[in-house]
Amino acid sequence: MEDNERIRDLFVRQHDYFQYLYEQEQKRTVSIVTGAKVYIAFLVFILGSIFLEVITADKILKLFNNSSVPQWEKIIGVSLAILSAMALLIALIFTIFVLKVWAYDRLCNPVDRLKNTIFMNNEVEVLSKSISDFAVATSRNNEINNKRAQYLSLALGFLLIGTVLALITATTLNFISLGG
Repeated sequence: MEDNERIRDLFVRQHDYFQYLYEQEQKRTVSIVTGAKVYIAFLVFILGSIFLEVITADKILKLFNNSSVPQWEKIIGVSLAILSAMALLIALIFTIFVLKVWAYDRLCNPVDRLKNTIFMNNEVEVLSKSISDFAVATSRNNEINNKRAQYLSLALGFLLIGTVLALITATTLNFISLGG
């Protein structure tokens, strides 16, 4: 009888641990998605402010209408603007991938679980099945969250590249338009 109690106690502790892991993965999901929402807000702000205020179509048109500016400087100015826009757009796309609806695993189908529990011999079998459900769902959700984190990391890289290129573009266009 004492062995059965120890086995049951072990399964209860394992169940609690796997439940904790599952809940931690759910918290990680919320954290990653919240980060993605912040990235999107920042990207929209950067894209809007840079391309509506700093690198405007008027500045690019003035650049092309200014005959004193060499052709290669015009090409550099426009190329930098395009590269910046592309990098920021790629960052936005990766961030949207993070928010995409993923096939997230739930623990089990409650109706099927109830039906199966009726045919189990003892509490240890029920706990064992529950542990298995937590382990499988946690593992699959971890894979999804790892992919989300990877996309968010790529988005950050492109966000930084795009922002730096936009600043260089703005400086270059201002420098060229001032006749430098």
